[in-house]
Formats: sequence, C-alpha cells, structure tokens
Amino acid sequence: MSDLLTHWAVFEDMRRLAAHDAKVCSAFSTALEQETDIARLGALSRGGLRWIPALLARYRAATGVTPDDPVNARRKLAFALGGIAHYAADLLMKPLMSRVAQADWHAAHAALQREGAGGPRAQVKVSIREVSAYYDCHVFRAVYGDGVEPPFTPDRFLLAANTGDAAHALESFVRALFQRALLSCHTLAPPSDDVEPWLDRLFALLQPLYVSLELYARVYAAPDPAKMAVYEVETSFYRADDPAVRAARRAQRGERLAEADLEALLAENANRGAYGQAVALALRRLREGSAYWEGKTEIPPDVRQ
Repeated sequence: MSDLLTHWAVFEDMRRLAAHDAKVCSAFSTALEQETDIARLGALSRGGLRWIPALLARYRAATGVTPDDPVNARRKLAFALGGIAHYAADLLMKPLMSRVAQADWHAAHAALQREGAGGPRAQVKVSIREVSAYYDCHVFRAVYGDGVEPPFTPDRFLLAANTGDAAHALESFVRALFQRALLSCHTLAPPSDDVEPWLDRLFALLQPLYVSLELYARVYAAPDPAKMAVYEVETSFYRADDPAVRAARRAQRGERLAEADLEALLAENANRGAYGQAVALALRRLREGSAYWEGKTEIPPDVRQ
C-alpha cells in the first residue's frame, strides 16, 4: 500500500466520527482537532504497537501527572491517535490486497493458458501495487472529493487545465498531489549539530513511498471496469452503503450524528467492506483508548497486527 491516501482517509473518517462520539474523551477530541497534521503523520507511521501504548501510558490523565509541556504532550497524543488509524487500515487492507492480487495472478495465468502462452509463474506479475493504486484513487474520489478536502489544496491540481497530453498532465497532477500532501503533513528539521546520528536513525526508520506516478495517473484517468471488479474496489474494499462510510460522509457534509448512528456502525458485521470495517475498528480502539486514558480500565487499546 502507498501508506498515504487510504491510511489518511481512514484517519480522516475516524476523526470525523470521533467528533460526534461522547465515548471519545475530550482530550482525544482536542488533540485530533488542534494537532491534525501531526495526527496525520502518525497515521502514516508503522510499528504502532511499540509506541502507541507507550505514549498513552506516559501522558494519560489517570496518572495525575501534569506534563511540563502540555502542548508537546498533546502533540504526542495526537501522533498516537493517528497511529490507531494506521493500525486499523493495515489490519483490514493488507490481507484484502494480498488476496485480490493473488486472485488477479490466477486470472492472468489462466488467460495465458487459454491463449496457449502459459509458462512459469514468473511470467505473470502479481500486481499488488496496482491494487493499491486502484484503492487509493477510489478513496481520493470518494473521501477527498477529487482533492477538495484537506490536506489537499485544489489550487495545486492540474486536471482543470488538462488541454495537452492527458497522460503527462495527469502524471504532473499526481506528482503535485503527493508532494503537496507530504509537505503539508510535516517538514523535517535536522539538528544544527551532530546531524549524522540523526540521519542514521531517520534512514533506519524511514519506509520508502513506493508510488509509480505513471500507474496512479493511468488508474485515476481511466480505471479499467474489469479490474475494478477483479480488485473488488466497490464490493470488498469501499462499500458506499456501509454504515461507517455513510456516517462518515454525513459528518463530512456537516450533518449531526446521533448516538444510535455510531452504535449501528460499530455493531458486529455491520460493515462489509474493508474500508468501513477499518474506520469502525479505529473508532472502537479510540473508545478503548479513551477509557484507558481516563482510568476506567488499566488495559490499553489492542493495536496488535
């Protein structure tokens, strides 16, 4: 997965629903609202099991310890909350992507066999990155409205002025999309002295963003209906009729959600698509984290993958 659009979309919808949920504590709501960019960075960060419980334990209100720097503590909390969304997205999306990519391999191999061109497995490439591109482009349309929602800025998009070569224009569009999104998320500030150990730690922890701009441009411009079906984009991935998705889109439009709406989307087996399931799971873990934060339980949210 690109670790950008789908992870961010799950985070944004988790944040939208949390704003209506009385079972999400005020400290979490404040952190998500006031430190959204830092929370987005947490939503892109892997290995949350190592640092989400640790950050919650360090700053939880139930300890009665007032942080020396409340703003810094709030930012660290926001980062941890973003990590909850990353956990939920990974847990639900990665198995689905692997399954549909493998199914696509079998379909392509069978086609080669029918055409008399069957050969070793190496002749058919498992297209998991293409699956990721189809999923990311779909949530870019469905959740981000083709770029009108934060953290994207419509003035940077090139689609409206696409009067030349469509492929090159769309490639430039995707390039601007990713660059703008990443820059709006954070800017690294190396220390002024002894920078090499800082760089060593950064290089060791940084996960490359494996994104083919040409692939994203092609998928965004002309999604193949057959691949949309094979990759189960609108069936197993993002179902517009899932309660979690419907509630998130309502919240996005500024509508008020009732407690019954939230309980309905959190009900067991309420959501059939992996995206809706991930959003619901993220909100459920956010509730668990709130209970832990306020001392109602000594069990932190389970973010094991």
